[in-house]
Amino acid sequence: MITPDRSPTLLEIAERIAGERNRLGMSQEEFGRATQTHRNTVRHYETGERKPDPLFLAALENIGGDVAYVLTGARRHPQPEALQSIVGKPSAEKIADAVLAVGDKRSAAYRRGLVDVLAFRLEGQRIHCPYQAGTAEFDAYFAGNERGHFQWRLMVDGAWKPN
Repeated sequence: MITPDRSPTLLEIAERIAGERNRLGMSQEEFGRATQTHRNTVRHYETGERKPDPLFLAALENIGGDVAYVLTGARRHPQPEALQSIVGKPSAEKIADAVLAVGDKRSAAYRRGLVDVLAFRLEGQRIHCPYQAGTAEFDAYFAGNERGHFQWRLMVDGAWKPN
């Protein structure tokens, strides 16, 4: 039996693969299906028993994973400059407060939609609508989702600064 190469670099890559899977909110089985990789192979990648192959890395990129981060430890899309002016660690709640601070009166459902998208962008939390389809809250929630995606794009592009 050959002992696997578990160099510090390979172990770091393995940890970052597991981190990206968790950021995307997937189990090893879901991650395997999404990347067309067997669950056991995912486990081997995450423990450093196997090196990730190029097809896996391409599939990871396609599902929203940051392959540059997995391989180098540096995020391809660093935290937007706009977030650096928010005191303390930026959270979806703090950003939503800054977005809605100036006379923007919105419903709780709208705000929750905005917060859920920002939490997804910052932390990889899955988005789940808690409202019944066809209700005013449902519509407001998805309007907030749309605003969240728009706000994030502005922050990434540097076109929005919190008040």
